[in-house]
Amino acid sequence: MKNVVMAAGMAALALSTGACTTSMQQSSAQQLNATNANSRIYIGSLTCNVGGSTGYVLGSAKPLDCVFLSRDGVSSAQYTGTIDKVGIDIGYTKAVHTIWRVYSLGSDRGVTQISGTYVGEQGTVAAGNQAGGNWIYGGPNAEIGMVSSGVIKDAGYNLATGVAAMTIRLKQ
Repeated sequence: MKNVVMAAGMAALALSTGACTTSMQQSSAQQLNATNANSRIYIGSLTCNVGGSTGYVLGSAKPLDCVFLSRDGVSSAQYTGTIDKVGIDIGYTKAVHTIWRVYSLGSDRGVTQISGTYVGEQGTVAAGNQAGGNWIYGGPNAEIGMVSSGVIKDAGYNLATGVAAMTIRLKQ
């Protein structure tokens, strides 16, 4: 019985890692914008450099430095902020580069109009390489959703799952 549960867990991890690999491993902000060009709710991509951290069992905080690129690839704006995690977070991660797909569920947003606080779910596993994903929702009038998933090489050693809160503001 114990071996069956272990095998099922490993299979689930392999499937989720494979799904993440195909969706974002080689994507750039421009490729995401081209792929989502016909979407009515996709407004662009948020590319972030995320600082490394050490998880202290119940949470962590990481600094962000981001660039939002509009769906048409013409306009961009720089953002800064933090991402805080509450839940299981054990281990350490190196600084990484991640890309968020940004969707507006309300009015169309310009590149300077996504500042705010976002809350959602996150889960990652890192043993050298990191696989996982995040989805968050919030921003101006709670109309923006963001999704990030993929495999990041040489990210550290960490297990994290729980609630993520990301706050970004336009860089002055």
